[in-house]
Formats: sequence, C-alpha cells, structure tokens
Amino acid sequence: MKAELHLHSEYSWDSMVKIKDYVSRAEELKFGVISITDHNNTESHQTIEKIQEETEVLLIPGQEVSTTEGHLLVYGWVPQVPKNYTMKESVEFVRDESKEVLCIAAHPFDRFRSGHGLRIFESGIDGVEILNASTWLNYFNTLSNNASKGIFQYRLANSDAHRLSEFGTAWNEIKEAESMTEVFQNLKAGEINGGIIGVKRKLYRFLRRKVI
Repeated sequence: MKAELHLHSEYSWDSMVKIKDYVSRAEELKFGVISITDHNNTESHQTIEKIQEETEVLLIPGQEVSTTEGHLLVYGWVPQVPKNYTMKESVEFVRDESKEVLCIAAHPFDRFRSGHGLRIFESGIDGVEILNASTWLNYFNTLSNNASKGIFQYRLANSDAHRLSEFGTAWNEIKEAESMTEVFQNLKAGEINGGIIGVKRKLYRFLRRKVI
C-alpha cells in the first residue's frame, strides 16, 4: 500500500492544488493513503472529512508547523498548532490535544529550509523524513538517513508536493491499512521509495509559486 504523507494544497500560500485533484491522482496511481499537510493551516481537515465519503483512498489529517527549530509534520485530528514554538513545545501542544497523533520532523537537515539537524532529536518527535523529494540537495536526505538509524522507528519518504505533477515522487510502502491507527502502526515497518524532484523542477516551482 502506497502512502504519500506530505502534500500542499490551495490552503498553503505556495500551492494552488485542490485536494480533490490530489485524491484523483492518488486513485489513478493506486496510492492507498495520502495526507494534506498545509503550512500552519488545518482548513483541509473539514474538506477531507467530506471527501472521505467519496473515495477509498484513506485521507489522514495533517499540517506542517513552522517551529523555531524547523518544520514539523503533525498527523492527527488536532487543532492548528501555533507558529514559532520550539519543536519540543509544538510536540507537547499536540500531545495535550490528542493521544492519537504522529509528529515527524520534515526535511530536518535541509539547511535551505530551516533544518536544525541533530538539535531536534531530543524534542519528543516520533521520527524524521529521510527522503524528501523537494530538497535541493539529496545530501540533506543522506544526512537525515544516516543520523536517524537506530534512533527512530518512523523514517519516512515524502514528495512534499506543491504541484500536482510532483505527487508520488517519493512515498512509503506499507502493509494494508483501513484506519489512521493502522497506518501509524504500519509505517514503522514501511519501506521508502522514490527520489528527488530535481533542481530544474524545483527552480521552476520557485519561479512560479502559484501555478499548478
């Protein structure tokens, strides 16, 4: 079962992709699980509740939180996390809101995108991205992969897509799951797949922020 857990929709300032379009692409490419993780925004949660009735693709509620120590992916039915907490404070806020939640550091070693590396390993996070397809340099993924071995059970691969064409560039292969709880459990033994989007496509995205 393919899981794509880092996608930005029209509720992010730097994307215009509609959630229904992501769902359609997931159905087309046989992805079983996706998560919309907009920047400091949970407006997607109401939308996916409605769309879930129309698709067999499992939709996991998410958000990408800007902390003072990098970006944090939060999965679960929790309210919007305030910006500019430390990563530890953000994790604590989330844990106070729900017991069923997963906290993953996004591109933690990417120096171009607020990565603080090893500094955040003691913040209470559940794991890290070890393959983020949207990084400028795959070297940052290698650093995350090597540093997190033997430390975290959750080591994910995601596209970090902001345009529909970027969907599925990187993903997690997990055992079949029928609920968010099962997805969280199965991600522990998931396999990562894919690669990076590439400098040319990243540059194109940068120059055309609000174009699909």
